[in-house]
Amino acid sequence: MTDRDLSGRVALVTGGSRGIGRAICRRLARAGAWVAINYSSSEEAAAETLAQIRADGGGGGIYGADVSSLEETDAMFLGIEADRGPVDLLVTNAGIASFRDDVDMPVELWRRILSVNLDGTFHCVWRAREAMLARGDGRIVCISSINGLAPSTLRPDRLIAYGTSKSAVIGFARNCATAFGPAIRVNCVAPGLIDTDMTKDMSDEMRRRIVESTPARRTGTPDDIAELTCFLLSDAAGFITGQTYVVSGGLVTLP
Repeated sequence: MTDRDLSGRVALVTGGSRGIGRAICRRLARAGAWVAINYSSSEEAAAETLAQIRADGGGGGIYGADVSSLEETDAMFLGIEADRGPVDLLVTNAGIASFRDDVDMPVELWRRILSVNLDGTFHCVWRAREAMLARGDGRIVCISSINGLAPSTLRPDRLIAYGTSKSAVIGFARNCATAFGPAIRVNCVAPGLIDTDMTKDMSDEMRRRIVESTPARRTGTPDDIAELTCFLLSDAAGFITGQTYVVSGGLVTLP
């Protein structure tokens, strides 16, 4: 057994069907956790994530829910609890972004982005916290973004709603870490530009500008985020809570 052994733990990863979420699911499963893979629209992609986990020798299940809905979130948790028991490890990764998120953004887009990215995080954390507090043990990682720390100056779209939602996720995690301690540890991970479906439509010129502004001189991979997330959920991070870790190749840094 190692200090990153998650054997016997039940993990829920929202937005786990692809990209960063898929990498986190696979990494937690390799550490021994039974992984509940949440998806909103693509059951096929979630099933592929589960197939990859099983090919690696791990276990899990798939659970459809739009986390912006409190009712769907509750139904998802009830399903996981019926299948495997309470959630021990929670990763709130589900999120959306839009290239219309700029000065001409319609109010409906603002509400949708905030409802998924912020309300969805709240719904899952609030639903998980009661059992975690009762057991006296729980670990939560909220996936934020460097756009929650510093407004974008390299992109033509300014990501007003997205950046605001991700700033709020950081503040929410910090406050929960204080309120839920010592039973539950809560931390944030703020990725930079990561090669996923969400960023595949970015122009080559925009990608080049961001990479040239990044000290590491590359984009990140989903595995970069997954490895840190696994660490923060493990016993190795037992004295870490209320923190935000930036994974951006140095593009954005914290003091």
